[in-house]
Amino acid sequence: MYKRQLLELPSISIVGSRKASEDGIKRAARLSKELVKEKTVIVSGLAKGIDTGAMVSAIENGGHVIGVIGTPIDEYYPKENKELQQLVGKWHLLVSQVPFYKYANQPFKTRRHYFPERNELMAAISDATVIVEASDTSGTLTQARACMHQGRPLFILRSCYEDSAVEWPKKWAERENVYVVNSTEQILEHLGSQ
Repeated sequence: MYKRQLLELPSISIVGSRKASEDGIKRAARLSKELVKEKTVIVSGLAKGIDTGAMVSAIENGGHVIGVIGTPIDEYYPKENKELQQLVGKWHLLVSQVPFYKYANQPFKTRRHYFPERNELMAAISDATVIVEASDTSGTLTQARACMHQGRPLFILRSCYEDSAVEWPKKWAERENVYVVNSTEQILEHLGSQ
């Protein structure tokens, strides 16, 4: 299979906080493992926390992954995920829409907008997005907004929805095409009924 053919297979983004809890990372890993068993490609942003947990679990369980990054292909952020990014680039699919020359010649502070654009791209190439956990100020909510704009299903894990430290899940759960779920089976049921 050519790497780009991964874009044509069923895929789900698993995203969330960079400063994830241990439980959150475990949930992301379990969800990823269960989706891989259902022949679903895992899409994630190679960030610390939830993204890394989902991506590593998918690879360890023999699945296919698409890594979408907010830097040029030859840059690594975060640096500690360099080996993971190289693995994704070699054996799976690594995607970036960040231009080499412009990135190299623009001020550091102006590079931040590439990460929200990365989330929009992840939403676009995925059949749906699952948010495992995220704060009220998380960049993950950029992807939630992109899902709404693009008409893509958005799933919020119930553990995130019930987290009293965050307010956004209650507001988002009232929107069309947003689902609070307890399990992989519920995600697949929703997608199968569309």
